[in-house]
Amino acid sequence: MKTIDSLIDTLYRVATAPMTDTQIEIIEKKLLNLAEVEGEAARHYADLYRSRLNWERTRSAEQRLNVVDQARNAQAWLAVNSL
Repeated sequence: MKTIDSLIDTLYRVATAPMTDTQIEIIEKKLLNLAEVEGEAARHYADLYRSRLNWERTRSAEQRLNVVDQARNAQAWLAVNSL
């Protein structure tokens, strides 16, 4: 089963464009600015920040994917809500 999970993770990384730390930081800053007036922005920021802390603690590929997933979710939310 671990081999299948590893294969899925590899395919996911190949299929998605990489996200740099700088891009993630920009998303975090935008969320933090909106968090003062928008509760949903605060939730996205907290989720992204928690994912980043977990990744920094473990440095595992799985945790990095979680950070990127949270960043993509936040980025999509920002695209709709930060007009």
